[in-house]
Amino acid sequence: MKKLALGIVLTLACSIPALGEECTSKLQGFVNQTGYKLIVAKPCAVWIASDALTIPHGEGLTGLLLIAQQGDMGVVGAVVQPKAKLKLSADLLLKLMQLNNELEYTKVGIDSDGDLFVRAELHMTSITAEEFSAVVKTIVEGSNKVYDALKK
Repeated sequence: MKKLALGIVLTLACSIPALGEECTSKLQGFVNQTGYKLIVAKPCAVWIASDALTIPHGEGLTGLLLIAQQGDMGVVGAVVQPKAKLKLSADLLLKLMQLNNELEYTKVGIDSDGDLFVRAELHMTSITAEEFSAVVKTIVEGSNKVYDALKK
């Protein structure tokens, strides 16, 4: 998830709108309505909500809600546990697979860096504000469920 987020940030950084150009991103309007404390990592494209999750903040992006858009694709997600702190076992992997099935329209997985993530992918051309809010809520709740599974 760190590489995904970093890749999105770096890729999108190359296309920063000119100063004074108005942001016309549909996602920008949705993000503004979340009520969370936001860090704009890339205007009109990448946001970090630092107070959305109740899981502990850790190294890198752990414990932060990440929201990004590139073209028609949007992503809402979180790194729940970095590789360095992830203690995998057969029991934990079973719990994570069950959560992947339980959480609607949400991916629970381990990224190429070995970090445990929860995320949802959005089709930006058809998503509504209500659907976006539901996705954010699902990711926040899903992150808590996955983190709770780690503690057991």
